[in-house]
Amino acid sequence: MELLEILNLVALASSLLFMAVTAVIDARRFAVSYAIVSILGIIFYFMFLTAMPFLVMVLSAISVKFLYSRIFYYFTPALLIIGIALIVMRVDLLIWGLFDLSIGIGTATSLYTDKQSREHITANNNSKGSDIVKEVNRDLIQVGAGIVILILLFTMGQKEFRMTLSLAVFPLYMIGNYYSMAPETKLGKTLNSFERPRTPLGLGAIWFAAGILIALGIVSSNYMLAVIIFVTTIGDSLATIFGSKIKSPKLPYNRKKSVAGFLGIFVFSAIFAFALMGIEGIGLALLSAILESLPFKLLDDNFLLPVVLGVISHII
Repeated sequence: MELLEILNLVALASSLLFMAVTAVIDARRFAVSYAIVSILGIIFYFMFLTAMPFLVMVLSAISVKFLYSRIFYYFTPALLIIGIALIVMRVDLLIWGLFDLSIGIGTATSLYTDKQSREHITANNNSKGSDIVKEVNRDLIQVGAGIVILILLFTMGQKEFRMTLSLAVFPLYMIGNYYSMAPETKLGKTLNSFERPRTPLGLGAIWFAAGILIALGIVSSNYMLAVIIFVTTIGDSLATIFGSKIKSPKLPYNRKKSVAGFLGIFVFSAIFAFALMGIEGIGLALLSAILESLPFKLLDDNFLLPVVLGVISHII
């Protein structure tokens, strides 16, 4: 039996074992997530002849279901171990892209099929802008993170950047999970102070990670990836900062958003995207501004923007 066949059998057996164990704990909680990742796992297997995406999606879905609990630490490190194993095996960007895509899909599926997570999305959107000082501080941190990611993108090799960004997600997940359960600590108080009311620590960051990982899995162009990162981290933040600091008319289709905020994300994103991609970049900036300003979103902006732009990148 060849090594690839052995690895596929191990991945499949491990996936089924994890699903069985967690289903015993709470079958109803996992039913929809497992149905979705199983279908996608079969599709990925016949397309790429590897069971790795199935295992990664299962582990990602389980990790998210056990967010803010100690059980979370039983599963999330396994994803980091798989990533390190892929590096040791020197896989190509296609396989690494499948790894990223699988984490993003598993995470998003688990979040969206969880009633409490959907309620947190609604609460988060409704409370956005309620505390201007907190919003500005949050967005300044987000802008800083975006600048750091963009610097890494343009200074590292493509493969090294993607692997570094992907693996960095897991320590951040674990740190956020720990301090969400230890809000009384000094750092816990500081981190939780940046969150909006009724929003768990790091939930927006997890949606962002899921969206960016899906984008990493489907986008091959570094310029397109740079635009996605800029829009999601810097452009989105500028929309909030401009909208809260500059008085301007409200948008006719969303009275919670203003013209200043719309122009904040559009103008700066258009300048950045045009410099990298020409006239197509302006179109992407306009689409981003429209998406950011839409009312009644069922998904977090941090997820919606990178995924939609990533899909659009295959059309233009």
